[in-house]
Amino acid sequence: MQNEHYDDSIIDVSGSADIPINFGTDLHVQEPSVENIAQPQYDPEGWKIGKKYIRKLSLNDEQVAMLDRLWFADNVFNEIEYCRIQILKQFLRAIDYLQIHCIPVNKSYATVIEELSEIIVCLQYSYRKESLNYRFTYDAVQTEIFNHILKLCENNVREVYGIKRKINADFNYTHPDIQHQYGRKIVSKLEVFLVENQHQILDADHRTNIILNENNTGRWKTKFETIKEDFSNTLAFEREIFRLAEVNIKNPSQDTIFFEASKFVSKHDRISALKLYLHYFEKDINTSQFDRKQLTKNIQKSLFSTQEQLTDFENILNEFITTRNLEAAIEKASKLYLPKRKKIMIDRDAVENVQKQHSGTVALLEEYLRDDYEAENISEQPAGTEEEDELTMNITHHNAETDTQKYIEQLNLSDIQKEILDLFEKQSFNIPQSEMAAYLQSKNLFMGSTIDSINDLCFETLDDILIEEEDEYFTINTDYYKKLLNND
Repeated sequence: MQNEHYDDSIIDVSGSADIPINFGTDLHVQEPSVENIAQPQYDPEGWKIGKKYIRKLSLNDEQVAMLDRLWFADNVFNEIEYCRIQILKQFLRAIDYLQIHCIPVNKSYATVIEELSEIIVCLQYSYRKESLNYRFTYDAVQTEIFNHILKLCENNVREVYGIKRKINADFNYTHPDIQHQYGRKIVSKLEVFLVENQHQILDADHRTNIILNENNTGRWKTKFETIKEDFSNTLAFEREIFRLAEVNIKNPSQDTIFFEASKFVSKHDRISALKLYLHYFEKDINTSQFDRKQLTKNIQKSLFSTQEQLTDFENILNEFITTRNLEAAIEKASKLYLPKRKKIMIDRDAVENVQKQHSGTVALLEEYLRDDYEAENISEQPAGTEEEDELTMNITHHNAETDTQKYIEQLNLSDIQKEILDLFEKQSFNIPQSEMAAYLQSKNLFMGSTIDSINDLCFETLDDILIEEEDEYFTINTDYYKKLLNND
């Protein structure tokens, strides 16, 4: 019947069934009206928690209805999706516990939450069940109870995840009888349950840990204490430290993890301590403020038996500042404690002549070399207490040999001018003017004249100004800087 009706409409439009219909170029295909295009449907209740998490949490209808009544006081912690899911799961477990194990005194109520809702309505508002306001107020009070339990669960998850800051979980009603009944029937029961049930809260995943550590820069300390307590061997310790550092990749305190790890493991393994200190150094040197924390003198004494070992490690650090080759630095540090033999260049022709002239000379020469080597080993033994107290790492940007050869000779730069250029290189050629002023003041120099003197010396080579002011910073063009370097 629909097809027949459609044919009739065509006849009406053409005017006569005997007139042929023209299917040529004059026929315009009618575009579908806007009303016929499927438009995305706006769900005014899409924001509700129950509807949003119905699939992720496999909620039943009753749980959806209950969660739809909740709202989060949004904060940095519960806005993390993983954390929010753990809070909601803990909330559902808490509600199940109250409904099953907390039996209301008044048997006419199915749950203790319903019983408390009734108590609050009567004590706070004095509404009777028959009144018009009773049902609306009862539902509102019950929702407030649910939301308070949600806050308790959030603080519970925060504690598991090592977040010391807690949200305010005070109950809205201050009536003494309400506080007493609510504390006795709900809060006291949940305080026990939530602690005993913490094991069901899943550990934060890798991505969540990175976000949490970025927002809570001291959070790593709790895990670090656990790693120290569980110390069994050096390899396992290093593995856990690197895992901890990995989830603190956005934490500005990441370098401190390696520093503290180096201090701790120095009592167990000297090479491991040096390696971890180099990792600290590598992280620290790439931060905006290069702290160069030094190990305590007692730790240095345990790590370096001689002044020579300390000097060798200083050289490794200073070379690393220049090369930024961490693997090479670690390899050298691993060989720091290997015994060193004195290298002596021997003129073989002279020895052969001596052998011909005096047959016993070779034996005497070997004896001399052996005695000399033993004397050297003796000199490398730990020095006395006074010398040990003076062991302090002297970390500079470059060793003396590198400094004298780094910049082209015709610039005639002074040592302090070279230090300033080195400082620019270390800080990616951008230094705050306030920081430069403090640095030069410590050297008893005036900032304006010092900067001008460097620019004057470099102008002939560059035909331009080297150090320029930009906003509140001093900057150097990297291409200009490269022209100052000695490439021989």
